[in-house]
Amino acid sequence: MSAVPLSPSATPEEIYLSRLMAARLLLPTSVPGIYGRGARFVQVLEGLERSITQLGRTESTHVWQCPPILPHTAVEKYTRSCAFPHPRTSPEANLGDLTLAPSACCYVYPTLTGTLAAAGCTIDIESWCYRSAASLNPMQMRAFRMREFVYAGTEAQAQGFRESWVVQAQAFLSALGLESELQAQGETLDIMVPMLSGACPTALLSVHHHQDHFGKLFDIRTPDGAHAHTSCVAFGMERLALALLAQHGLQPSKWPQKLRTRLQLD
Repeated sequence: MSAVPLSPSATPEEIYLSRLMAARLLLPTSVPGIYGRGARFVQVLEGLERSITQLGRTESTHVWQCPPILPHTAVEKYTRSCAFPHPRTSPEANLGDLTLAPSACCYVYPTLTGTLAAAGCTIDIESWCYRSAASLNPMQMRAFRMREFVYAGTEAQAQGFRESWVVQAQAFLSALGLESELQAQGETLDIMVPMLSGACPTALLSVHHHQDHFGKLFDIRTPDGAHAHTSCVAFGMERLALALLAQHGLQPSKWPQKLRTRLQLD
């Protein structure tokens, strides 16, 4: 698709996508939802990466990067437990004995089998992820990057991790000039941002407490022998960049100096 044909009834999301492509921020392909990233878009992503690293990484954080594919057996274990949406509902997500990853944190839990240290374990992980639904909404890409901080420890530790990240995540968005609101779905809190006039708010981050679900599924235990609890915070990298471009304009060189300094864009 070299351009998005706009009709009089085009949605705000379709209009925004057309503007992004005209500015070469997103690069078109023949498949809706699959886009290249232009130079200025990459610049914004790199700035966000630096800011998130400063926000969440400590000396004790384990830093991982993983490929966008998982062993099919691992995904089957997740989906049998209803832990993740089943990515193989789309034939192109099935790669024989491999499956395209639906989430970054799904790499983490199988590696934690055994007994954790008393302080628990925090992992900073990023991966390309995949969704099957095609859309002309740029906030619903089929291939995108997810950055997560994942914690495993006692129930109190995991709850504290979740609660602290709810506060930190909203403050992070506020510092980027983005107003946010919380939307609760069980133990998950989506942090929503109204990006486009006339469009529904979009979840840019989410904070989860999985209870001891993954502790039981993968036999992760605390020093007292109990099954560990896990929590995570997930940053949708492309959505964050799209929100900044929608809020501050398509030319990062003209963004407020305070924001440019925070993202180290100078």
